[in-house]
Amino acid sequence: LGALALLVGEVWSALATWARLALAGLLSLIALGAGALLQSRTEPALRRLVGVLWFAAVAGVSWTTGILATEVLGVPERWLPTTIGVVALIVSALLLLIGRHILVQLTTLAALGVSTVGTVSAIAPLEPEALVFGVMLLGGGMVWALAGAGGWLGPRTSAEAAGAVVMLIGAQVLTATGWPRAAQLLAAVLAVALVAVSLSGRRVHLLYIGAVGLFISVPRLIFEVFADTIGAPATLLTIGVLLIVMAVGLGRIRRAQEVHVAQEGQHA
Repeated sequence: LGALALLVGEVWSALATWARLALAGLLSLIALGAGALLQSRTEPALRRLVGVLWFAAVAGVSWTTGILATEVLGVPERWLPTTIGVVALIVSALLLLIGRHILVQLTTLAALGVSTVGTVSAIAPLEPEALVFGVMLLGGGMVWALAGAGGWLGPRTSAEAAGAVVMLIGAQVLTATGWPRAAQLLAAVLAVALVAVSLSGRRVHLLYIGAVGLFISVPRLIFEVFADTIGAPATLLTIGVLLIVMAVGLGRIRRAQEVHVAQEGQHA
C-alpha cells in the first residue's frame, strides 16, 4: 500500500479528472473484491488481512467520493466532510454487517463522527461551540459503548474500548466551556464508572481506560479547585500522593482480576 501510494503520488498531478476517478475507483474495487474472496477463510491471519483490505476499500471509496464531489459535482466545501463521511459510513456499515472486523468497526465509528460533525458544522449559522462537540462526543461514545456491549457492532472489546475513549474525550472537550470544574468532575466520575464496570464485568480493557482517565482528570480537577488556595506546590504534592494511591489500588485490582481469571480457568 505504501509503495502504491508513492507511485500514485508521482503521476497524480498529470492525470485528468476521469483518470483520477478511474484509478481511485479501481483500487477500491480491487481491495473490496480481494477481501470478499478471503471472507470465507477462517485462518486468523487471513481474517486480519480481510479487515485490512476492507479498511483500504473504505479509504478508497472516500477518496473516490472526494474526487467526484470536488472535481465533478462541485459540492460546496462546507458540505465535503458530510458527503465523504456519509458515503464512507454506508460502505463501512455494510462491510461491518458482513464481516465484523475490528478495523472496519473503527472505520465505521470514524465515518459516523466525520459525517455528524460535518453536518452540524455545515448547517450551523455560526461556528459551533465546544459544548456542542463535547456533548456529541460524550453521548455518541456512550451509545457506541453500550451498543458494543450488546454485541451489535461486532467484536465487543474493541467497541466498548472505542466508545469509552470517545466518551472521555468528549468530557475533556467540555472543559473548554465555561464550566471547567464541572467538566473535570464529570470526566473523573466517568473514569470511576469505567473502573467499576470493569470490576463487575471483568473487562480489563475498561480498567485500563478508566485508569488513564483518572490520571488525566483527577489532577486537573484538583488543580482547578485548590490552585488558588493552597498554591501550586501543595497542589502538586496532593496530586503526587493521589497518583501513588491510585497506582497501588489499580495494581491490586488488576492482580485480583488475574487471580479470578486463573481460578475460572482451573475450574473449566
